[in-house]
Amino acid sequence: HDHVDVAATYNNMGIVHKALGDYIKALECYQKSLEIKLKVLGHDHVDVAATYNNMGIVHKALGDYIKALECYQKSLEIKLKVLGHDHVD
Repeated sequence: HDHVDVAATYNNMGIVHKALGDYIKALECYQKSLEIKLKVLGHDHVDVAATYNNMGIVHKALGDYIKALECYQKSLEIKLKVLGHDHVD
């Protein structure tokens, strides 16, 4: 069960649940994706950063701005560490 393809599928399911407005289910899917990615890829990987970013979007939609900021901050820290400050993408 701990494979990046499984994590990607959970992430995709989270995207669909978010689009349907089912934010709690979206967070559950993103959390499962994140747990797998952390095990398989480690903490300093852009895919982990992307999942934190997705979770931040959902927390923002739920009005939990503090949790959203925490997720965005984790995403940013990983991106800066991996990609550097001058990365344009």
